[in-house]
Amino acid sequence: WEARLALHKVTVEGHSVAAEVVNSDELDIQRHRAAIVRYQLSKPVQLLIQNELLTKARSFFDYGCGRRNDVETLIEAGFNAGGWDPHYFPETELKPADVVNLGFVLNVIEDATEREDALKNAWAMTHSILAVAVITPNSGSMNYARPFRDGFLTSRGTFQKFFSQDELRAYIEAVLGLKPIPVSTGIFFVFKREQDEQDFLLRRFDSTRS
Repeated sequence: WEARLALHKVTVEGHSVAAEVVNSDELDIQRHRAAIVRYQLSKPVQLLIQNELLTKARSFFDYGCGRRNDVETLIEAGFNAGGWDPHYFPETELKPADVVNLGFVLNVIEDATEREDALKNAWAMTHSILAVAVITPNSGSMNYARPFRDGFLTSRGTFQKFFSQDELRAYIEAVLGLKPIPVSTGIFFVFKREQDEQDFLLRRFDSTRS
């Protein structure tokens, strides 16, 4: 226990727990290092396709696409897809789309205002469905992490905000003023058109009965 506390720069002083204060001015957080190379579609995009929400008849935009693996895979499969990333593809035009993916973006933004803006911007680009996904906490992801603001700094120089399922639901609802629908751990869909939401819920209800 003491070794684990020391690993995370946390000390117990009497009946209080204290963490080492990290000077924000001295940090150079490497957000782009959190973007992994994918060899298959990410989970939120898979779920969009499986639930017939993303089809070749609908446009798709990946807000914070990282290395663009999802986008390239979809284009090769005949989908109308595009993506933007502030580090890897900053010159790409931000285009509204029927379906927008904000996949594993909110959890790497250390600034609370910028995090909220990212969600609002992705929603503003959405014609029909917004998919929001974050990584969920696990013991492996916490190794060598140091507390910082409302999340942790990792040994790779990245930031991670670990949302619980309920916390992510409440966050989306507070920022967008709409109730998101959970589709998997750490993944929610938000619908701009009520008809799309009702169609989705009906299909899901029918699938549970069959």
